[in-house]
Amino acid sequence: MLPRGPNLRPRPALPPTRRYAIDPALTQRRRPVTAALADTGLLYALAHRPKYLRMFLELYGDTVSVATAVEEEIRAVANVPRNHRPQRNLVLMGACADRLVTELDNQTITVREPSEASADLVFPIQQQLRELERAAAQRRPEKWFPHDADRAKRHAGETDSILVATDIIKAGGTAILLTNDGGASLTAWQQGVSARNLRHILAELACARTDLKEEDLLTAYHEMTAHFGTPPADVHPADSSAFRCRATLAGECRICDALAR
Repeated sequence: MLPRGPNLRPRPALPPTRRYAIDPALTQRRRPVTAALADTGLLYALAHRPKYLRMFLELYGDTVSVATAVEEEIRAVANVPRNHRPQRNLVLMGACADRLVTELDNQTITVREPSEASADLVFPIQQQLRELERAAAQRRPEKWFPHDADRAKRHAGETDSILVATDIIKAGGTAILLTNDGGASLTAWQQGVSARNLRHILAELACARTDLKEEDLLTAYHEMTAHFGTPPADVHPADSSAFRCRATLAGECRICDALAR
Protein backbone atom coordinates (compact mmCIF):
# COMPACT_ATOMS: atom_id res chain seq x y z
CA MET A 1 0.00 0.00 0.00
CA LEU A 2 1.38 3.38 -0.96
CA PRO A 3 1.89 5.95 1.79
CA ARG A 4 -0.52 8.85 1.82
CA GLY A 5 0.86 11.81 -0.11
CA PRO A 6 1.29 15.34 1.21
CA ASN A 7 -1.73 17.62 1.01
CA LEU A 8 0.29 20.37 -0.69
CA ARG A 9 -0.62 22.99 1.91
CA PRO A 10 2.30 25.14 3.12
CA ARG A 11 4.45 23.20 5.56
CA PRO A 12 5.86 24.45 8.87
CA ALA A 13 8.92 26.67 8.55
CA LEU A 14 12.20 24.86 9.06
CA PRO A 15 14.86 26.18 11.44
CA PRO A 16 16.89 28.92 9.68
CA THR A 17 20.08 26.89 10.15
CA ARG A 18 18.63 23.89 8.36
CA ARG A 19 20.29 23.30 5.00
CA TYR A 20 18.36 20.17 3.97
CA ALA A 21 14.66 19.49 4.51
CA ILE A 22 14.15 16.05 6.01
CA ASP A 23 10.56 14.89 6.32
CA PRO A 24 10.11 13.57 9.90
CA ALA A 25 7.28 11.35 8.68
CA LEU A 26 9.58 9.23 6.51
CA THR A 27 11.29 6.14 7.89
CA GLN A 28 14.82 5.01 7.06
CA ARG A 29 13.43 1.98 5.21
CA ARG A 30 12.32 2.85 1.67
CA ARG A 31 8.61 3.42 1.26
CA PRO A 32 7.02 2.79 -2.16
CA VAL A 33 5.92 5.80 -4.18
CA THR A 34 4.31 6.40 -7.55
CA ALA A 35 7.41 8.23 -8.79
CA ALA A 36 10.86 9.05 -7.43
CA LEU A 37 12.09 12.16 -9.26
CA ALA A 38 15.89 12.07 -9.36
CA ASP A 39 17.84 15.24 -10.12
CA THR A 40 21.02 15.49 -12.15
CA GLY A 41 23.54 15.80 -9.33
CA LEU A 42 22.30 12.76 -7.44
CA LEU A 43 22.28 10.63 -10.59
CA TYR A 44 25.84 11.69 -11.43
CA ALA A 45 26.92 10.74 -7.92
CA LEU A 46 25.39 7.28 -8.27
CA ALA A 47 26.72 6.80 -11.80
CA HIS A 48 30.22 7.61 -10.51
CA ARG A 49 30.06 4.14 -8.89
CA PRO A 50 28.09 2.03 -11.43
CA LYS A 51 27.56 -0.84 -8.98
CA TYR A 52 25.50 1.41 -6.74
CA LEU A 53 23.63 2.92 -9.67
CA ARG A 54 22.51 -0.60 -10.65
CA MET A 55 21.45 -1.42 -7.10
CA PHE A 56 19.53 1.85 -6.85
CA LEU A 57 17.70 1.20 -10.12
CA GLU A 58 16.82 -2.33 -8.99
CA LEU A 59 15.56 -1.11 -5.61
CA TYR A 60 13.37 1.68 -6.99
CA GLY A 61 12.31 -0.19 -10.12
CA ASP A 62 9.92 1.53 -12.51
CA THR A 63 9.33 4.42 -10.10
CA VAL A 64 12.69 6.00 -11.03
CA SER A 65 11.90 9.11 -13.06
CA VAL A 66 13.50 12.31 -14.29
CA ALA A 67 11.95 15.53 -15.47
CA THR A 68 12.49 16.52 -19.08
CA ALA A 69 14.96 19.25 -18.07
CA VAL A 70 17.09 16.70 -16.18
CA GLU A 71 17.16 14.43 -19.22
CA GLU A 72 18.28 17.37 -21.35
CA GLU A 73 21.07 18.25 -18.91
CA ILE A 74 22.40 14.68 -18.95
CA ARG A 75 22.21 14.30 -22.71
CA ALA A 76 23.91 17.67 -23.26
CA VAL A 77 26.98 16.45 -21.36
CA ALA A 78 26.92 13.01 -23.01
CA ASN A 79 26.84 14.67 -26.43
CA VAL A 80 30.17 16.43 -25.82
CA PRO A 81 32.74 14.47 -27.90
CA ARG A 82 35.07 12.49 -25.67
CA ASN A 83 38.17 14.12 -27.10
CA HIS A 84 36.77 17.54 -26.13
CA ARG A 85 35.89 16.61 -22.57
CA PRO A 86 39.32 17.08 -20.93
CA GLN A 87 39.59 20.78 -21.81
CA ARG A 88 36.01 21.34 -20.59
CA ASN A 89 36.64 19.45 -17.34
CA LEU A 90 33.97 16.92 -18.26
CA VAL A 91 35.88 13.65 -18.11
CA LEU A 92 34.24 12.30 -14.94
CA MET A 93 30.88 13.92 -15.55
CA GLY A 94 30.88 12.77 -19.16
CA ALA A 95 31.48 9.15 -18.16
CA CYS A 96 28.58 9.38 -15.71
CA ALA A 97 26.34 10.97 -18.33
CA ASP A 98 27.17 8.17 -20.78
CA ARG A 99 26.01 5.56 -18.26
CA LEU A 100 22.83 7.47 -17.52
CA VAL A 101 21.99 7.92 -21.20
CA THR A 102 22.11 4.13 -21.56
CA GLU A 103 19.48 3.83 -18.82
CA LEU A 104 17.38 6.58 -20.41
CA ASP A 105 17.57 4.93 -23.82
CA ASN A 106 16.49 1.53 -22.50
CA GLN A 107 13.72 3.26 -20.50
CA THR A 108 14.94 2.02 -17.14
CA ILE A 109 14.55 5.67 -16.16
CA THR A 110 11.20 7.22 -17.08
CA VAL A 111 11.09 10.77 -18.43
CA ARG A 112 8.19 12.94 -17.25
CA GLU A 113 7.16 16.42 -18.36
CA PRO A 114 5.54 19.04 -16.10
CA SER A 115 1.89 19.72 -16.89
CA GLU A 116 0.61 23.06 -18.14
CA ALA A 117 -1.45 23.28 -14.95
CA SER A 118 1.73 23.67 -12.89
CA ALA A 119 3.00 26.67 -14.87
CA ASP A 120 1.96 29.11 -12.14
CA LEU A 121 4.47 27.48 -9.78
CA VAL A 122 7.49 28.02 -12.03
CA PHE A 123 8.28 31.58 -10.93
CA PRO A 124 7.93 31.05 -7.13
CA ILE A 125 10.00 27.87 -7.28
CA GLN A 126 12.77 29.49 -9.33
CA GLN A 127 12.72 32.57 -7.11
CA GLN A 128 13.18 30.52 -3.95
CA LEU A 129 15.97 28.45 -5.52
CA ARG A 130 17.79 31.66 -6.48
CA GLU A 131 17.37 33.12 -2.99
CA LEU A 132 18.73 29.96 -1.37
CA GLU A 133 21.66 29.96 -3.77
CA ARG A 134 22.37 33.61 -2.95
CA ALA A 135 22.28 32.87 0.79
CA ALA A 136 24.64 29.92 0.34
CA ALA A 137 27.09 32.08 -1.63
CA GLN A 138 27.07 34.69 1.14
CA ARG A 139 27.83 32.06 3.76
CA ARG A 140 30.90 30.77 1.90
CA PRO A 141 31.50 33.77 0.99
CA GLU A 142 31.75 34.12 -2.76
CA LYS A 143 30.54 36.42 -5.50
CA TRP A 144 26.96 35.98 -6.59
CA PHE A 145 25.50 37.65 -9.65
CA PRO A 146 21.68 37.77 -9.65
CA HIS A 147 21.52 38.14 -13.43
CA ASP A 148 23.89 35.31 -14.25
CA ALA A 149 22.48 33.88 -17.50
CA ASP A 150 23.57 30.35 -16.58
CA ARG A 151 21.72 30.38 -13.27
CA ALA A 152 18.27 29.80 -14.74
CA LYS A 153 19.62 26.86 -16.69
CA ARG A 154 21.17 25.35 -13.54
CA HIS A 155 17.81 25.50 -11.78
CA ALA A 156 15.80 24.09 -14.68
CA GLY A 157 16.20 20.46 -13.64
CA GLU A 158 15.34 21.14 -10.00
CA THR A 159 12.34 23.27 -10.98
CA ASP A 160 10.90 20.72 -13.39
CA SER A 161 11.47 17.86 -10.93
CA ILE A 162 9.48 19.66 -8.23
CA LEU A 163 6.74 20.54 -10.74
CA VAL A 164 6.37 16.93 -11.87
CA ALA A 165 6.25 15.75 -8.25
CA THR A 166 3.47 18.22 -7.41
CA ASP A 167 1.55 17.11 -10.52
CA ILE A 168 1.67 13.48 -9.37
CA ILE A 169 0.58 14.34 -5.84
CA LYS A 170 -2.29 16.51 -7.07
CA ALA A 171 -3.44 13.58 -9.22
CA GLY A 172 -3.66 11.38 -6.10
CA GLY A 173 -0.30 9.62 -6.39
CA THR A 174 2.78 9.84 -4.23
CA ALA A 175 6.10 11.35 -5.25
CA ILE A 176 9.46 12.06 -3.72
CA LEU A 177 12.37 14.20 -4.85
CA LEU A 178 15.76 12.48 -4.87
CA THR A 179 18.37 15.21 -4.59
CA ASN A 180 21.61 16.02 -2.80
CA ASP A 181 20.92 19.71 -3.24
CA GLY A 182 19.84 21.38 -0.02
CA GLY A 183 18.15 24.30 -1.76
CA ALA A 184 16.08 21.96 -3.91
CA SER A 185 14.99 19.99 -0.83
CA LEU A 186 13.95 23.17 1.01
CA THR A 187 12.04 24.47 -2.01
CA ALA A 188 10.33 21.11 -2.51
CA TRP A 189 9.34 21.09 1.17
CA GLN A 190 7.44 24.35 0.69
CA GLN A 191 5.55 22.76 -2.20
CA GLY A 192 4.56 19.68 -0.18
CA VAL A 193 7.18 17.37 -1.68
CA SER A 194 9.51 15.31 0.52
CA ALA A 195 13.16 14.80 -0.43
CA ARG A 196 15.77 12.10 0.08
CA ASN A 197 19.50 12.32 -0.57
CA LEU A 198 22.31 9.85 -1.28
CA ARG A 199 22.78 9.08 2.41
CA HIS A 200 19.14 7.99 2.62
CA ILE A 201 19.37 5.92 -0.56
CA LEU A 202 22.43 4.01 0.64
CA ALA A 203 20.72 3.39 3.98
CA GLU A 204 17.69 2.07 2.09
CA LEU A 205 19.99 -0.29 0.20
CA ALA A 206 21.38 -1.52 3.52
CA CYS A 207 17.82 -2.29 4.64
CA ALA A 208 17.02 -4.13 1.43
CA ARG A 209 20.24 -6.16 0.99
CA THR A 210 22.20 -8.35 3.39
CA ASP A 211 25.36 -8.34 1.26
CA LEU A 212 26.29 -4.70 1.93
CA LYS A 213 28.66 -3.72 4.72
CA GLU A 214 28.12 -0.41 6.44
CA GLU A 215 31.83 0.49 6.18
CA ASP A 216 31.72 -0.04 2.41
CA LEU A 217 28.63 2.14 2.12
CA LEU A 218 30.32 4.94 4.05
CA THR A 219 33.34 4.74 1.74
CA ALA A 220 31.07 4.71 -1.30
CA TYR A 221 29.18 7.75 -0.02
CA HIS A 222 32.35 9.80 0.28
CA GLU A 223 33.64 8.62 -3.10
CA MET A 224 30.38 9.40 -4.87
CA THR A 225 30.04 12.90 -3.40
CA ALA A 226 33.70 13.94 -3.74
CA HIS A 227 33.34 15.51 -7.19
CA PHE A 228 29.69 16.49 -7.64
CA GLY A 229 26.34 16.14 -5.93
CA THR A 230 27.71 16.87 -2.45
CA PRO A 231 24.90 17.23 0.14
CA PRO A 232 24.99 19.95 2.83
CA ALA A 233 27.14 19.24 5.87
CA ASP A 234 24.14 18.81 8.16
CA VAL A 235 23.16 15.55 6.46
CA HIS A 236 26.63 14.02 6.07
CA PRO A 237 26.92 10.69 7.94
CA ALA A 238 29.08 11.02 11.04
CA ASP A 239 30.18 7.39 10.76
CA SER A 240 29.19 4.06 9.25
CA SER A 241 26.30 3.59 11.69
CA ALA A 242 24.23 5.78 9.34
CA PHE A 243 24.08 2.71 7.08
CA ARG A 244 23.45 0.10 9.76
CA CYS A 245 20.55 -2.33 9.64
CA ARG A 246 19.65 -4.61 12.55
CA ALA A 247 16.71 -6.44 11.03
CA THR A 248 15.42 -9.49 12.86
CA LEU A 249 14.52 -12.75 11.13
CA ALA A 250 10.98 -11.42 10.95
CA GLY A 251 12.24 -8.45 8.97
CA GLU A 252 11.63 -5.96 11.76
CA CYS A 253 14.28 -3.34 12.45
CA ARG A 254 13.97 -0.54 14.97
CA ILE A 255 16.55 1.51 13.05
CA CYS A 256 15.14 0.96 9.56
CA ASP A 257 11.60 1.72 10.72
CA ALA A 258 12.55 4.70 12.88
CA LEU A 259 11.66 8.15 11.60
CA ALA A 260 14.12 9.77 9.19
CA ARG A 261 16.79 12.05 10.60
